[in-house]
Amino acid sequence: SWLIGCKYTMIRNLGLSKIFWVALAFSYFFLLLAMYAILTLPKSTFDVNNAEHVVTAVRLTYVRLSIVAVSLVGYPIILFSSLKYAKYVTIALTAWAIAIYIDDHLVLYRIIEYPDRGVVLFIQSIRPMFLVCLLWMSFELTFTKSEVR
Repeated sequence: SWLIGCKYTMIRNLGLSKIFWVALAFSYFFLLLAMYAILTLPKSTFDVNNAEHVVTAVRLTYVRLSIVAVSLVGYPIILFSSLKYAKYVTIALTAWAIAIYIDDHLVLYRIIEYPDRGVVLFIQSIRPMFLVCLLWMSFELTFTKSEVR
């Protein structure tokens, strides 16, 4: 119980709202679900004889998956170490997430036909909420006046 009280005090001392923590929890839920969906895509999703499909598969699996995995592990460390750097990291990740969202709609969805699995459809439907959560977190970290910086 002492450990739980210590962690609660650390969270409270950051001076962030409950909405921030809900947005963070939703973001983690979304990212873990997206990692699961990427890792379990059927092999027939990408045509290995098509160069565009191969490049897209590499971008999707290696680049995005690596950034998401590093972010999931590193973000709490940065958040509890320095709100100043957490702000910059959050803004950078938000910009990246918005850019790939736009890129996916302009390019990826024309190249790749995703399976009509429930997980993929669910992820695509909640992705705008994920972006709103990231925007809120960026906004709050930018404008929160906390004693602990």
